[in-house]
Amino acid sequence: MDVNYDNHFNKELKQLADGILDYRHVFNLGKPSEIMSKTGFPVTDYIELASGQLVRKAKQHGFDIKDMNGLVNSIKNPVAVFSYGDAEKAQNVIIDLMHEDKNFLIGIHFNQKHGNSIVSSIRGIFPKDTAEWLNWINQGKGLYLDIKKIQDIISKRRTNLADVTYLDLDSIITILEENKSVN
Repeated sequence: MDVNYDNHFNKELKQLADGILDYRHVFNLGKPSEIMSKTGFPVTDYIELASGQLVRKAKQHGFDIKDMNGLVNSIKNPVAVFSYGDAEKAQNVIIDLMHEDKNFLIGIHFNQKHGNSIVSSIRGIFPKDTAEWLNWINQGKGLYLDIKKIQDIISKRRTNLADVTYLDLDSIITILEENKSVN
C-alpha cells in the first residue's frame, strides 16, 4: 500500500499545532523524490523531521508551524537544491512554501543514525532571503534548479532584488537561460 506522506504529515502537523501530538514525535516524510536522488540524496533513507526541532525553528525564526502544511510535496518538488559544505553529507532545499515573501530553506543532513535506522534528518527550517539563495547560483552551488519557478520568483521580485548590490541578476538569468534544456 502506497502511503500518502503529504496528507499524513499535514494531519500530524495539525495535531502538533492543536497540542495533541507530543514534541518527541518524529515525522516521516518518505523517501526522496527522483529529483532529490539525482542531487545525491540517499535513495534508501527516509527523510525525518523531529517535531521538537520544528517547534524550536518556528519560534527561533518567527513563523507558525502551520506554515509547513504541504511540506512533503514541496520538498519532493523543490524550487532549488544547493550543496551545503560536502554535498554528500547535507544539502539545502529551497521550497515553494513561503513566509513573509521568503521561500523556506530546508537543511537536510544525510546518513543520520535514528534508533536502528539510518535516515536523512531535517536540521534547518527557516524563511531564507531570496537574494541570498539566488546568489548561490552565481557561486556554483546549485545541484538542481527549477528554471521556471526561479524565473517567476525573479520576475515577481525584480525591483527589490535590483537593490541588492552583491546580487548579479543578469548573470543568474544567463545561467538559467543557458541551462533551459537541463532536466
